[in-house]
Amino acid sequence: MSSGRLRALELCTAALALVMVAACSHAEAQPRPIADSFAGPDGLITSEKQPSPPDSPWELTSGSLFRSAGTGWTGRPDGGGGAGQNGSAVFRMVSKERDFTNVDVSLTLQVVGLVQTDRTPAQAYDGVHIWLRYESDKQLYAISVDRRDGIMLIKKKCQGGNDNGGTYYDLDTPVTGTPIPFGQWQHVSASARDQPDGSVAIDASRDGIALHAVDRGTGCAPLRGGGGVGVRGDNAEFRMAAVTVDPVQ
Repeated sequence: MSSGRLRALELCTAALALVMVAACSHAEAQPRPIADSFAGPDGLITSEKQPSPPDSPWELTSGSLFRSAGTGWTGRPDGGGGAGQNGSAVFRMVSKERDFTNVDVSLTLQVVGLVQTDRTPAQAYDGVHIWLRYESDKQLYAISVDRRDGIMLIKKKCQGGNDNGGTYYDLDTPVTGTPIPFGQWQHVSASARDQPDGSVAIDASRDGIALHAVDRGTGCAPLRGGGGVGVRGDNAEFRMAAVTVDPVQ
Protein backbone atom coordinates (compact mmCIF):
# COMPACT_ATOMS: atom_id res chain seq x y z
CA MET A 1 0.00 0.00 0.00
CA SER A 2 1.37 3.41 -0.95
CA SER A 3 2.18 5.92 1.75
CA GLY A 4 -0.53 8.24 0.36
CA ARG A 5 -3.27 5.59 0.58
CA LEU A 6 -2.05 4.59 4.04
CA ARG A 7 -2.23 8.19 5.18
CA ALA A 8 -5.75 8.53 3.77
CA LEU A 9 -6.83 5.37 5.57
CA GLU A 10 -5.38 6.66 8.83
CA LEU A 11 -7.26 9.95 8.42
CA CYS A 12 -10.53 8.13 7.70
CA THR A 13 -10.04 5.89 10.72
CA ALA A 14 -9.31 8.88 12.94
CA ALA A 15 -12.38 10.74 11.64
CA LEU A 16 -14.59 7.71 12.27
CA ALA A 17 -13.24 7.42 15.81
CA LEU A 18 -14.05 11.09 16.45
CA VAL A 19 -17.60 10.61 15.16
CA MET A 20 -18.07 7.58 17.41
CA VAL A 21 -16.71 9.43 20.44
CA ALA A 22 -18.98 12.40 19.75
CA ALA A 23 -21.99 10.13 19.36
CA CYS A 24 -21.22 8.28 22.58
CA SER A 25 -20.66 11.55 24.43
CA HIS A 26 -24.00 12.87 23.18
CA ALA A 27 -25.75 9.68 24.25
CA GLU A 28 -24.12 9.83 27.67
CA ALA A 29 -25.24 13.44 28.03
CA GLN A 30 -28.89 12.49 27.65
CA PRO A 31 -30.71 12.11 30.98
CA ARG A 32 -31.95 8.64 31.79
CA PRO A 33 -35.67 8.07 31.23
CA ILE A 34 -37.95 7.33 34.18
CA ALA A 35 -40.47 4.50 34.24
CA ASP A 36 -41.93 4.21 37.74
CA SER A 37 -44.65 1.61 38.30
CA PHE A 38 -44.39 1.92 42.11
CA ALA A 39 -43.90 -1.83 42.37
CA GLY A 40 -42.96 -3.17 45.77
CA PRO A 41 -44.25 -3.51 49.31
CA ASP A 42 -46.70 -0.98 50.69
CA GLY A 43 -45.28 1.73 52.92
CA LEU A 44 -43.44 5.02 52.95
CA ILE A 45 -41.10 5.58 49.99
CA THR A 46 -39.72 8.95 51.03
CA SER A 47 -40.70 12.26 52.58
CA GLU A 48 -39.41 15.76 53.17
CA LYS A 49 -38.06 14.51 56.50
CA GLN A 50 -35.73 11.83 55.12
CA PRO A 51 -33.38 11.22 52.19
CA SER A 52 -34.82 9.54 49.13
CA PRO A 53 -33.75 5.90 48.68
CA PRO A 54 -31.26 5.28 45.84
CA ASP A 55 -33.74 3.23 43.81
CA SER A 56 -36.35 6.01 43.69
CA PRO A 57 -36.12 8.64 40.92
CA TRP A 58 -37.93 11.18 43.11
CA GLU A 59 -37.23 13.42 46.04
CA LEU A 60 -39.81 15.13 48.23
CA THR A 61 -39.27 18.76 49.19
CA SER A 62 -42.62 18.76 51.02
CA GLY A 63 -45.05 16.06 52.09
CA SER A 64 -44.73 12.28 51.92
CA LEU A 65 -44.86 9.67 49.15
CA PHE A 66 -46.21 6.23 49.98
CA ARG A 67 -46.50 3.04 47.97
CA SER A 68 -49.98 1.53 48.11
CA ALA A 69 -51.15 -1.42 45.99
CA GLY A 70 -48.80 -0.57 43.15
CA THR A 71 -49.49 3.17 43.16
CA GLY A 72 -47.76 6.23 44.49
CA TRP A 73 -49.97 7.83 47.14
CA THR A 74 -49.89 11.04 49.16
CA GLY A 75 -51.61 9.49 52.16
CA ARG A 76 -54.55 11.35 53.68
CA PRO A 77 -53.07 14.88 53.64
CA ASP A 78 -52.52 16.76 56.87
CA GLY A 79 -50.80 20.01 57.70
CA GLY A 80 -47.64 18.37 58.99
CA GLY A 81 -45.51 19.65 61.79
CA GLY A 82 -46.43 16.98 64.33
CA ALA A 83 -45.19 13.48 65.05
CA GLY A 84 -46.76 10.94 62.72
CA GLN A 85 -48.07 13.58 60.31
CA ASN A 86 -47.29 13.34 56.59
CA GLY A 87 -47.46 17.02 55.60
CA SER A 88 -48.97 16.09 52.24
CA ALA A 89 -51.40 19.01 52.20
CA VAL A 90 -48.34 20.64 50.62
CA PHE A 91 -46.98 17.89 48.35
CA ARG A 92 -43.90 18.58 46.22
CA MET A 93 -42.27 15.72 44.30
CA VAL A 94 -39.46 16.43 41.81
CA SER A 95 -37.10 14.23 39.85
CA LYS A 96 -33.55 13.79 41.09
CA GLU A 97 -32.46 14.21 37.48
CA ARG A 98 -32.46 17.92 36.62
CA ASP A 99 -31.35 17.78 32.99
CA PHE A 100 -34.60 17.06 31.13
CA THR A 101 -34.83 19.46 28.19
CA ASN A 102 -37.17 18.28 25.44
CA VAL A 103 -39.25 15.72 27.29
CA ASP A 104 -42.52 13.80 27.31
CA VAL A 105 -44.21 13.03 30.64
CA SER A 106 -47.09 10.61 31.10
CA LEU A 107 -48.94 9.25 34.10
CA THR A 108 -52.26 7.91 35.26
CA LEU A 109 -53.74 9.96 38.06
CA GLN A 110 -56.61 9.54 40.50
CA VAL A 111 -57.69 12.39 42.75
CA VAL A 112 -59.35 10.87 45.80
CA GLY A 113 -60.48 14.14 47.33
CA LEU A 114 -59.57 17.62 48.51
CA VAL A 115 -58.97 18.73 52.08
CA GLN A 116 -58.09 21.86 53.99
CA THR A 117 -56.10 22.30 57.18
CA ASP A 118 -55.31 25.06 59.63
CA ARG A 119 -52.01 25.52 57.79
CA THR A 120 -53.56 25.29 54.32
CA PRO A 121 -57.04 26.82 53.98
CA ALA A 122 -58.96 26.03 50.80
CA GLN A 123 -57.75 27.83 47.67
CA ALA A 124 -59.04 27.94 44.09
CA TYR A 125 -55.80 26.35 42.84
CA ASP A 126 -55.99 23.34 45.19
CA GLY A 127 -55.45 20.13 43.26
CA VAL A 128 -52.69 18.52 41.18
CA HIS A 129 -50.14 20.16 38.90
CA ILE A 130 -47.32 18.84 36.69
CA TRP A 131 -43.90 20.49 36.67
CA LEU A 132 -41.62 20.86 33.65
CA ARG A 133 -38.24 22.62 33.38
CA TYR A 134 -37.99 22.76 37.18
CA GLU A 135 -34.89 24.87 37.77
CA SER A 136 -35.87 25.67 41.35
CA ASP A 137 -39.05 26.22 43.34
CA LYS A 138 -38.85 29.81 42.07
CA GLN A 139 -38.47 29.08 38.35
CA LEU A 140 -40.45 26.44 36.44
CA TYR A 141 -43.43 25.61 34.21
CA ALA A 142 -46.55 24.34 35.99
CA ILE A 143 -49.52 22.67 34.31
CA SER A 144 -52.70 22.62 36.37
CA VAL A 145 -54.56 19.46 35.39
CA ASP A 146 -57.00 19.19 38.33
CA ARG A 147 -58.07 22.25 40.33
CA ARG A 148 -60.71 22.97 42.92
CA ASP A 149 -62.15 25.73 40.71
CA GLY A 150 -62.51 23.39 37.71
CA ILE A 151 -60.06 25.08 35.36
CA MET A 152 -56.95 23.83 33.55
CA LEU A 153 -54.07 26.04 32.45
CA ILE A 154 -50.32 26.37 31.87
CA LYS A 155 -48.36 28.75 34.09
CA LYS A 156 -44.77 29.89 34.36
CA LYS A 157 -42.99 30.88 37.54
CA CYS A 158 -40.17 33.41 37.34
CA GLN A 159 -37.70 34.20 40.07
CA GLY A 160 -38.47 37.28 42.13
CA GLY A 161 -41.76 38.07 43.78
CA ASN A 162 -44.01 37.37 46.74
CA ASP A 163 -45.02 33.78 45.94
CA ASN A 164 -42.27 31.92 47.80
CA GLY A 165 -39.68 34.09 46.07
CA GLY A 166 -41.26 33.96 42.63
CA THR A 167 -44.13 35.22 40.48
CA TYR A 168 -46.60 33.15 38.43
CA TYR A 169 -47.70 34.14 34.93
CA ASP A 170 -50.46 32.54 32.86
CA LEU A 171 -49.17 31.30 29.50
CA ASP A 172 -52.51 30.35 27.98
CA THR A 173 -56.20 31.05 28.36
CA PRO A 174 -57.64 28.87 31.15
CA VAL A 175 -59.89 26.03 30.03
CA THR A 176 -63.02 26.29 32.18
CA GLY A 177 -65.67 23.72 32.99
CA THR A 178 -63.21 20.91 33.72
CA PRO A 179 -64.05 19.80 37.27
CA ILE A 180 -61.96 17.17 38.99
CA PRO A 181 -63.36 13.67 38.25
CA PHE A 182 -62.92 12.44 41.81
CA GLY A 183 -62.21 8.73 42.15
CA GLN A 184 -61.66 8.17 38.43
CA TRP A 185 -58.34 7.28 36.81
CA GLN A 186 -57.23 9.92 34.33
CA HIS A 187 -54.51 9.83 31.68
CA VAL A 188 -52.32 12.92 31.90
CA SER A 189 -49.50 13.91 29.55
CA ALA A 190 -47.21 16.92 29.27
CA SER A 191 -44.29 17.93 27.08
CA ALA A 192 -41.81 20.74 26.56
CA ARG A 193 -39.84 21.58 23.41
CA ASP A 194 -37.22 24.25 22.72
CA GLN A 195 -38.10 26.03 19.47
CA PRO A 196 -35.66 27.35 16.81
CA ASP A 197 -36.79 30.95 17.42
CA GLY A 198 -35.78 30.79 21.10
CA SER A 199 -39.24 30.15 22.50
CA VAL A 200 -40.48 27.08 24.41
CA ALA A 201 -43.62 25.16 23.45
CA ILE A 202 -45.56 23.42 26.23
CA ASP A 203 -48.36 20.94 25.55
CA ALA A 204 -50.50 18.93 27.93
CA SER A 205 -53.71 16.95 28.08
CA ARG A 206 -56.03 15.31 30.56
CA ASP A 207 -58.20 12.60 29.04
CA GLY A 208 -58.21 14.39 25.70
CA ILE A 209 -58.66 17.94 27.03
CA ALA A 210 -55.70 19.69 25.40
CA LEU A 211 -53.61 22.64 26.52
CA HIS A 212 -51.00 24.46 24.45
CA ALA A 213 -48.78 27.47 25.11
CA VAL A 214 -45.67 29.04 23.61
CA ASP A 215 -43.43 30.98 25.98
CA ARG A 216 -41.62 33.79 24.16
CA GLY A 217 -40.49 35.53 27.32
CA THR A 218 -43.53 36.12 29.50
CA GLY A 219 -42.35 37.45 32.86
CA CYS A 220 -38.75 36.39 32.25
CA ALA A 221 -36.71 34.74 29.51
CA PRO A 222 -38.06 31.39 28.22
CA LEU A 223 -36.90 28.52 30.42
CA ARG A 224 -34.76 26.77 27.84
CA GLY A 225 -32.44 23.87 28.55
CA GLY A 226 -32.52 21.28 31.26
CA GLY A 227 -34.62 21.07 34.38
CA GLY A 228 -36.48 18.61 36.57
CA VAL A 229 -39.97 17.24 36.20
CA GLY A 230 -42.38 16.65 39.02
CA VAL A 231 -45.83 16.63 40.56
CA ARG A 232 -47.26 19.21 42.93
CA GLY A 233 -50.30 18.70 45.14
CA ASP A 234 -52.20 21.29 47.18
CA ASN A 235 -54.76 20.07 49.71
CA ALA A 236 -55.19 16.99 47.49
CA GLU A 237 -55.21 13.29 48.26
CA PHE A 238 -54.23 11.50 45.06
CA ARG A 239 -52.65 8.39 43.58
CA MET A 240 -50.28 7.99 40.63
CA ALA A 241 -49.44 4.97 38.50
CA ALA A 242 -47.22 4.26 35.49
CA VAL A 243 -45.25 7.52 35.60
CA THR A 244 -42.93 7.81 32.58
CA VAL A 245 -40.49 10.55 31.67
CA ASP A 246 -38.93 10.23 28.21
CA PRO A 247 -36.18 12.56 26.93
CA VAL A 248 -36.63 13.51 23.27
CA GLN A 249 -33.72 14.13 20.90
